[in-house]
Amino acid sequence: MNNINHIPLSGFFSAFCRCVVRWRWLCLITVAAISIFFLTQLNKIRFDNSSDIWFVDGHPSLAAKARFDRIFGNDEFAYLLFTSDKTPFTPEHFHLMDQLAHALEQGVPYVRQVNWLGNAERIKGRDGEVEIKPFFSQSPRTQAEVDQKLTEALDEPNFANNLISPDKTALTMTLDLNTYPPKEEDLTPQKTIVNAIDAILAEARFAPLKPLVGGPPHYNIRYSELVRRDMGKLFGLVILVQMGLLLFFGRGPRAVVTPLVITTLAVFWTMGTIGLLGFTLNLLSSALPTMLICVSIADSVHLIAAFSHESRQGMTRKENLASAMGEVGLAMMLTSLTTAIGFLAYLTCAVKPYREMGIYVACGVVYAFLLTIVLTPVFYSFGRSPIARKQKSPRKVDFLNRLLDRMLQASLHLVCNRPRAVSIGFILVMVLTFFGYLQVKVESNTAKLLFKGQPLRDTLDEIDRRMGTSITLEFLLDADGEAGIKDPDFMKKLDRLTMAAEANPLVTKADSVSRVVKQMRQAMHDNDPAYYSIPDTADAVAQYLYFYESSGGAAMDRQVGFLSDVVRLSIKCPYFDTAQARQLLEEMQKQVREIFGPEMKVVVSGGMSRYIELNDILYAGQRHSFIAATLAIGIVMMTVLRAVRFGLLSMLPNIFPVFVTMGFLGLVGLYLDVITVSFAGVIIGVAVDDTIHFFTRFKQEFARLGNYKKALAATYFSVGRPIIQTSVLLVIGNAVLLFSSVLGFFKLGLLFGVAFSAALLADLWFAPALILLFHPLGRERA
Repeated sequence: MNNINHIPLSGFFSAFCRCVVRWRWLCLITVAAISIFFLTQLNKIRFDNSSDIWFVDGHPSLAAKARFDRIFGNDEFAYLLFTSDKTPFTPEHFHLMDQLAHALEQGVPYVRQVNWLGNAERIKGRDGEVEIKPFFSQSPRTQAEVDQKLTEALDEPNFANNLISPDKTALTMTLDLNTYPPKEEDLTPQKTIVNAIDAILAEARFAPLKPLVGGPPHYNIRYSELVRRDMGKLFGLVILVQMGLLLFFGRGPRAVVTPLVITTLAVFWTMGTIGLLGFTLNLLSSALPTMLICVSIADSVHLIAAFSHESRQGMTRKENLASAMGEVGLAMMLTSLTTAIGFLAYLTCAVKPYREMGIYVACGVVYAFLLTIVLTPVFYSFGRSPIARKQKSPRKVDFLNRLLDRMLQASLHLVCNRPRAVSIGFILVMVLTFFGYLQVKVESNTAKLLFKGQPLRDTLDEIDRRMGTSITLEFLLDADGEAGIKDPDFMKKLDRLTMAAEANPLVTKADSVSRVVKQMRQAMHDNDPAYYSIPDTADAVAQYLYFYESSGGAAMDRQVGFLSDVVRLSIKCPYFDTAQARQLLEEMQKQVREIFGPEMKVVVSGGMSRYIELNDILYAGQRHSFIAATLAIGIVMMTVLRAVRFGLLSMLPNIFPVFVTMGFLGLVGLYLDVITVSFAGVIIGVAVDDTIHFFTRFKQEFARLGNYKKALAATYFSVGRPIIQTSVLLVIGNAVLLFSSVLGFFKLGLLFGVAFSAALLADLWFAPALILLFHPLGRERA
C-alpha cells in the first residue's frame, strides 16, 4: 500500500470511503430516495423568457421601460407581414385581413390596438371640415379599387414605410400591447400572446392568408423553443459521446456506467433543486444539462484511475478503494471548489441569467462531487476479483497505454531539456493573442445568435428587407405640462427632431405628435401641402389638437402622456449591429441636445436601447467575472499548496487558455455574444481542475523524492493519463455544441475546444517548464 499519510485530509477521505463501503446499501437507498424526490420537483420548473430577465433589479433600463409602460402601455409589439407573392392583395384577401384584425384585437390577451392599412387614420379636409376616417371605410370590391388605394397610401406620410412598403408589395399589421401583468399573474405573457396569435391564424377561414409573424414576443418564444429542442437533442448526444470515449479509454463497464450515472444524477438533482426553490430557467440556462455533464465528469474519472493504479499493489478491493480515495480525495474536492468558483464568478456580472447560471452550475458541481465520493466506492465495492483483471482486450489496453506513455515521455523529455524555450514560446503566444483580444467585439443583438437559413432568422431578415421595422428606439421628452405641448417653439423643435431621425440612413420610420399637428393644419386649409407645417401660435396648436380629438382621432394617447407632461418620439429600424445601434443612439442624443438644449430631460427606452445597455453590461461582466475567478482561484491555490510562489505559478497555465481563446476570437473575426461573453471565468474554473491534480501530485512527489525532474517524471506517469483523458472528454464532449442550430452555442463549443486543448498543453508543458525554471518549492535534496 502506498504511503499517503503526507497528503492532507487523506485519512478523512479514506475513512469516509470505508464508511460508505460498509453501509453501501444504505447509501444506495439514500441516493435513490433523494433522486426520486428531485424527479418529483421537475414539473415545478418554469421558464421565464421575458425581455427584462437580462437585467438585475434596479437597472436603469428596467426603470426606463417601467416609465414607458406606465405612460404608453408597452414598447413591445407583435407584428404580421403580408407579402403580395404569398398573399395576393385582392378584395377577398383584404376582407379576410379586416376579419383577422378584429379577431386579433378581441382574442389576443394584452392587445391594446391592432393597426393596419384598413383601419389606419386618414386625415382629410372636406368643405371646411376635417374628417378622420379609416383608410378603408369599407372593404374594396374590385381589384382596381385595391390598386388605387395602395397607390393613395404611399401619399400618406404616416403610412409609407410603416403600414405599406414603398414598392406596394408588403403590408403590415401591428399589435400594440398593454403593459404586461405581474409575473404572479402570468409568468410568460409573451408566450400567452404568441399562443393566441397562432391559434387565430390556425383557423380555417384565415388559411388563405400566409403572414410572416415577428415582433419581440414571437422572436423570444420561438428562439427559446429552438434552444430547448437543441439542448434536449445535444444532451442525449453528449451522453453517447462521453460513453464512447469512456469505452475507448475503458477500464471495464463500470468505468463507463459510473461517471455517466453520477453526472446524470447531478443534472437531475440540480434541475430538481431549481424546481423546489421556485427558481426559473431561461434560454441561457437551457444549456445547463449539457454543460454539467461535461464539467462534472472529471472527478469520477480521476478516482477510477487512482483505484485502477492502486489495484496493482496487491491489496484487497476495499483497501484499494480507501487508498485511492485518500490519494485523490483532496484534489477532487479542490477541483470541485475551483470549478464552482469559476461559475460563481458570474455573480459579478450584472446580467441576471448569468448570475442564475453560475449558481445552478456551482450547485451541480457540488452534487457531482458528493455523488462521486459516494457512488464510485459503492459501485466498485462489489465483486471479488481485483479491478486489474480482464476488462477488455489486453492488446487494446497496451496500445492505448503505450500511446499515452509515449506522449507523456515526449513531453517530459521536451520540458526537462528545454524549459526556457518552452516557457518563452508560451509567453510569446500569450503576447500575440493579446493583440487578437484587443480586436474582440461584443454583440448583444440576439438576432445574430441564429444561423442564416434558420426559419426564425429568415423571417426576421425578410421583415427587415421588406419593411425595416423590426425594432424600436423610443425617446420620452419632458414637455413641461400642457403649456409645453401647446408651445409652438417646443412643437417645432419636436418636429425638427422627428425629421432629423427620419433622415438618418439607419432609420426606417420616425413618428411623433408633430405629424398630427401638421396633418390637421393641412386638412383645415383644404389639404394644401403648403400648410403641412407647425403653426406659429400656441392657440393654433391647441386648436388643431382639440379638433383632432373631437373629430375622432385616436392616436394622441400613444404619442402624448395623459397629463401632457411627456411626448414620445418613436423610431423604427431594422435589426442591425450593436455598433450601428450605438451610433444611432449617440447621434439622436446629440440632436436632442442641439435642438432642445442640454437641460431637456430625456428617457430612452425600446428594444434597441436595451440591447445597447445589455452590450455594455456584458462587456463589463466578462471582465469582472474573469478577474473574480482568477483572484478567488489564485487564493485557493496558494492556500492549498501552502506556498505563495507555487500558487501564483500555478495560475499562469490557467490564464494561458483564456489568452489563446480570446486571441483566437479576435484573429478570426468572431464576436462575443450573450451566450459566449462570460466564458473566460468558466475556462479558468474548469481548466484549473487538471492543474490542481498535477500540482498537488507534484508537491507530494517532491516531498518524497526531493528532486524536481524525478518528481515531474513520477507526476507525469501517475496523473498524466487521467489528465489527458479528462481533457479529451471536455474537448470532445463540448464539441457536440458544434451541432447546435444556435450560432452562440456553436461558437461556445468551438471556444471550449480551443480553450481546453490549450489548457492541456499548458498543464503538460508550460507548468512543468515554469517549475524547473523557478524551483518554487525550494532547493533540491541530495
